[in-house]
Amino acid sequence: MKPFIYALTLCLSLMLWSCTPKAPMSIHWEMGKNDVRPGVCEMYYTLTNHTNRPLTNEGWTLYFNYMSLHPIYTEGDQLIETELQASYHSMAPTADFEPLMPHESRTYKLLYRGNAIRETSRPEGFFLIQDHTSSPLRGRLGGGSPISIPCTYAPFTRPEQMKRGIVTWEKTPYADGPYVYEYVQKVIGDGVSAIGKKLQPLLPQPKQVVYTEGTCQVDKAEIITHIQSPIANNPYPIASEGYTMLITPTTITIEASDEAGVFYAKQTLKQWGEVVPCGTITDYPDLHHRGIMLDVVRNYYPVDSIYRILDMMAYHKLNVLHFHLSDDEAWRLEIPGLPQLTDIASKRGYTTDESECLLPMYCGGWDPNAPTTANGYITREKYIELLRYAGERHIRVIPEIDMPGHMRACKKAMGTLLTDSLFDTRVYLSAQNYTDNVIDVTKPYAVEFIDHVITEIVKMHEEAGYPLTIFNIGGDEVPKGALTKEEHQAFIDQVLAILNRHHLQPMGWEEITHFCKPESRAICYSWLNSDTKPLEMAEAGYPVILANANRLYFDFAYCNHHEEKGLNWGGYTDEYRSFDWEPLIHPNVVGMNAQLWAEVIRSFSQVEWQLYPKMYGLAERAWNNRSALSLADYNRLVYDVFMPQLAASGRNFHIQQPGIQSMPLDGYIETDTVAPHLVTMNKVMSEGKILYRIDEGEWQTYTQPFTVPEEASIIQAKVQYLGKESNTTWLWLRH
Repeated sequence: MKPFIYALTLCLSLMLWSCTPKAPMSIHWEMGKNDVRPGVCEMYYTLTNHTNRPLTNEGWTLYFNYMSLHPIYTEGDQLIETELQASYHSMAPTADFEPLMPHESRTYKLLYRGNAIRETSRPEGFFLIQDHTSSPLRGRLGGGSPISIPCTYAPFTRPEQMKRGIVTWEKTPYADGPYVYEYVQKVIGDGVSAIGKKLQPLLPQPKQVVYTEGTCQVDKAEIITHIQSPIANNPYPIASEGYTMLITPTTITIEASDEAGVFYAKQTLKQWGEVVPCGTITDYPDLHHRGIMLDVVRNYYPVDSIYRILDMMAYHKLNVLHFHLSDDEAWRLEIPGLPQLTDIASKRGYTTDESECLLPMYCGGWDPNAPTTANGYITREKYIELLRYAGERHIRVIPEIDMPGHMRACKKAMGTLLTDSLFDTRVYLSAQNYTDNVIDVTKPYAVEFIDHVITEIVKMHEEAGYPLTIFNIGGDEVPKGALTKEEHQAFIDQVLAILNRHHLQPMGWEEITHFCKPESRAICYSWLNSDTKPLEMAEAGYPVILANANRLYFDFAYCNHHEEKGLNWGGYTDEYRSFDWEPLIHPNVVGMNAQLWAEVIRSFSQVEWQLYPKMYGLAERAWNNRSALSLADYNRLVYDVFMPQLAASGRNFHIQQPGIQSMPLDGYIETDTVAPHLVTMNKVMSEGKILYRIDEGEWQTYTQPFTVPEEASIIQAKVQYLGKESNTTWLWLRH
């Protein structure tokens, strides 16, 4: 009997395999050259026909995601690329398309406005749709059925692919060998300072440590905790979330103003290790909002994975999870009574009317049921579990439902309840290139919808045992032409009334100051890289959260290097930029918040890679506005102490690439095209090793400066540390 079953299983498998459509074509993409003319770059697409029929100019369209640049159509082009909505593009043959014969390959050049210097600029997620009976796919696919198209990518290897011919507004040079070398020297300086030599392995650093003789083994010591009573005129009050800790060889006495202070004292001990020096610690935070915003909308990652981030936040005394739960691309939280929000708006895939899912923005593929970062949502039960997990670690969860812009997802899910055909004739373009992402705030249901959503979220927090006190309404980037000022103001006034009824303090991005007066107590995120806006808002009486894009947008690329993932519209952010600055000090500056937007996220591993080690700078600066650490001290703590902990816990993280300096030998000048060069390399970490190669030679370990052959053209170097490799640094000796 068994042979029969095996044979039947095999037959069924073969039948299913034979019915599975194979990709009729493939694509190879290569970056061409930046600034082929001012502000224009070129890219090459090689199409290969894998069918036995000619591929003509009828019956097929490619769809994909591309978020960086804007295509330019030139008369005579054989392919035309169209921006359909935001990052969602199509590519179709023109009337000039020459038939592509069976198994033939052909390369097409397309032009784009702007420059593409990083591999983040690559298109992705290609799929093909048969839209005409003359298609060579006829008989293999159902009409309109999508099929994934494989795409390979040529690496960036030429200077013209990586460098811009025109200096950009951020004035950040390409991160090649000399630039990185100078940057690394700035970081490591003259070595660890005198203060740094006495530093304990703690981030953030305590305000004051006074050492005495001896040490204490923590697991054998008696730990005594005491919460200070709120006595009027207390001569020795402890600040909120602060603590004092007296350490003797046998006892550890913690006194705090609240339970959070006790918790943070224990985190200090946890960071310190098994044996700690005796003495007294006095510690408290400068800012009482120390947060990270996680975007699970643009791309989704399971809520269970966020526990790993919460643990790290608690370990480094961060206390706010700003949870971005809705936007144009998805709705991620289950709301009782509104099942369509998650039935429709939590999924993205190929659709012509968005009645069952949303357009496949920011990749994720064409299948709305596939387990990709495009699809998923947080159930009510999972959200409550997360609230409890965070609350136990003294982390407050602040949900954000962005409004009245950035609402395309719920607008599509709720249909005519939030918009109508007349409203949709309004012409506008959002910052992310949407033409339909604002709800009709004049419809009575718009306010009812917001009321229902807020009410249900409040109930979740109450059930979790951590009542909600602040609600983030976003309020940013409402495009010009979508609403009149009067419509916008009336809507915000009604939303504020809802929040007031629930005893919730409003919060939003800095644009809400246009519609929320200071007496509303609205907490404002300063994010637009302005040197004056945070002070203006603070002086006007608004509570201000520092959220500077060029310091605290953790989705930005670490540097201007072709292998770095991330956006760069506001600059670049690495572990040093989040630390190496002096935040505004003002009584109304109440917090600091880092943002991890998810446009470029494709996995939770990448979330960690973007977050660590940038988070360390946030932890130190939010706790200590004027940190006593030098840049070299901070670097030592990050790379020698806390990165090994990340590696031991299995977390992903980014490491800095090495620098390369090349100097002509004595007797030569820089302009000599065949001058022999002395090459020196550096790195930010004390351990690890630098590997390098000359031209396409073998990789070697760098031990000391060396002379390169006169005919050498390119030197590449990378760092190996804690089982990871950095990006490759390039140095062109001549080209």
